[in-house]
Amino acid sequence: MQDGSNRRSGLRAVVISAGLLVILTAGGSFLLSKADGPVFVLGGGPLRSGEPVALSALDWAQLDALHELEIEIVGAGSSRILWFSVYDGVPYVACDLDCVGGVLTRWPQQIARDDRVVVRIDGRRAPGRLVHVPHGTEEYDLVKAGRDRKYAGTGGGRAAMETAAHAAVVEVGETLTGRAQRGEPGDRVYRVAPRPPDT
Repeated sequence: MQDGSNRRSGLRAVVISAGLLVILTAGGSFLLSKADGPVFVLGGGPLRSGEPVALSALDWAQLDALHELEIEIVGAGSSRILWFSVYDGVPYVACDLDCVGGVLTRWPQQIARDDRVVVRIDGRRAPGRLVHVPHGTEEYDLVKAGRDRKYAGTGGGRAAMETAAHAAVVEVGETLTGRAQRGEPGDRVYRVAPRPPDT
């Protein structure tokens, strides 16, 4: 008799815990979707604050000293933090792990549907669009080499730790998703280009 009562109490506790977890997860997702940009490593809502400027008004050669920017994917109404690099005065962002056609759903799939973005960096916010840079092109090779140099972590500190952790995640991820056995690399590189203000 007592065993049955203990089992019912245990089951009730599991159901209540699961219900609380679902409520907390849904509530957290809702709050993040309303946030002004990403929160730490978690995606957030649309970018609202920051001085509005044209993409061309930003001094990307100087901003290249920074490691991250915030980017809003307009069509998805979401934002995230991305590493970026600059080549020939133009900013580039990338997705490094099984970005398209893999097991995981990644932000490049959202960009394939709607390439409009808003970039926020150094307290300023600029509209743009992401243009895919195909593998095997000269632009891809030059941008990738510059990105690899920027995030090599040879100076130690945060860059070294982040680069080592990032490389480990990409390697494990590509093994788990099977990308390591495919011919085409799983990454995608995008040029951040201006877009007309009305779009």
